[in-house]
Amino acid sequence: MTIAERLRQEGHRNGLQQGKQESQRLAALRIARAMLTDGFDRDTVLRVTGLAPADLTSESH
Repeated sequence: MTIAERLRQEGHRNGLQQGKQESQRLAALRIARAMLTDGFDRDTVLRVTGLAPADLTSESH
């Protein structure tokens, strides 16, 4: 395997990992939105979803 092929393969793996993380974050945001709509308090939503307070703040705008 050449250096270029190895770098391309590593880049592909990194891209897949980033995509997976973003997908998980979006799922957590959907869950948080539903929980807040159902009346759960903000602290409980943060604890259950693992989101940061800034994530919920940015979602409300």
